[in-house]
Amino acid sequence: MWNQCNESFVIRRNRFEDDEPDAMKNTDIDDQLYANVRAFKPSPRDGVDASVHFQRWKRPSGVAAVCLGLLCVLLLAGIIGLSVYYGVICHHDSKERDQLQTSYNNLTEERDQLQASYNNMTEERDQLQTRVRFHEKPCLSGWWKFGTSCYYLSSTVNTAGAGQKECRTMGGELVVLNSREEQIFVNGFKKNVWIGTYKKDGIWQWVDNTPFTTTYWMEGEPNNLNDKVACVEISQTATDPLKSWKVGPCVEQHWVCEKPITL
Repeated sequence: MWNQCNESFVIRRNRFEDDEPDAMKNTDIDDQLYANVRAFKPSPRDGVDASVHFQRWKRPSGVAAVCLGLLCVLLLAGIIGLSVYYGVICHHDSKERDQLQTSYNNLTEERDQLQASYNNMTEERDQLQTRVRFHEKPCLSGWWKFGTSCYYLSSTVNTAGAGQKECRTMGGELVVLNSREEQIFVNGFKKNVWIGTYKKDGIWQWVDNTPFTTTYWMEGEPNNLNDKVACVEISQTATDPLKSWKVGPCVEQHWVCEKPITL
């Protein structure tokens, strides 16, 4: 009897199992999942480890914040450093620019001074060349140098008045004798020549209005004091060159021009 009952129960159980819905059959899966969850459920030790893991997870955020803060500080320091650097650079450039401007102004002033010195030296050179030229040949061709004047002996004859006009066209006057040396020099031309003195209205005078004080008359001269107009020559008939002036009518004969040497 018991065996029959057991067989009947086994048969029914088998049928029940065969007729069991698929959802019921999945209980094994649920059991497995539950077992896995149980296996995952932390023990007290596991709780400590999880807390440590959680704290370790939270720590990187603090470190990142510190790093970010340091980075900000570094960036701020870099910006300040760059500002200071560019400020120093700008100040240095400004100072260097001022120094360059000062140097340029000094060079410009030195250049102007050198140019002025050059102009002065050029002028002095020209003057020196002129002096050398006049020292070598201070008078024009056909003129004779004596003292500070040039003298010209005419190659033609004419009256004293005509001779004076020709002298003035050449920048001179009929010779005016102011010293013994000059008198001897002109007498050395060895010609009877008109000199630049004449009598007008009974008064002797030089053509350039030099005071008529020094004279070199021949013995007995001037011999025609009553003539209103008369000319004076250096006569080669005189034996003493310092006593060779002779009054005569203003006829045609040679004359001597004089003009100063100009440097």
